Amino acid sequence: MTSEGFERLTEEECRQLLLSRGLGRIGFPHGNVMLVLPVYFTMAGPDIVFRTSPGAKLDAAVLNQRVAFEVDDEVAGWSVLVTGHADEVEDQKQQTQALEALAGRWHWGMRERVVRISIDNITGRRFASGNRRD
Repeated sequence: MTSEGFERLTEEECRQLLLSRGLGRIGFPHGNVMLVLPVYFTMAGPDIVFRTSPGAKLDAAVLNQRVAFEVDDEVAGWSVLVTGHADEVEDQKQQTQALEALAGRWHWGMRERVVRISIDNITGRRFASGNRRD
């Protein structure tokens, strides 16, 4: 337990929590500002993948930028933070697999480019028993 009343999660617990969700936030530098944008995602093996169209998120991937990715659950009192590098999935087989895995995650607009976040570091925490504020 940390001094702030949170329990640290193991890497396996963090990965399981990522698998349990479909909406997260990606943070990355864009010009001279930081952006944090929501994305519908899934796990493809050890990596996070999401669909996008040309714009800031794809720019970050094309530039292989270091990014942060966060998923949380306010009600259950946990948060997972990933840092890694984003890149565009260009291999046709990998892209098709990712798009199939993401098929039910986004219904509006054309978002046929696939971005992968290779995880360098993953951490998580949850409120320790008795420390949640319901």
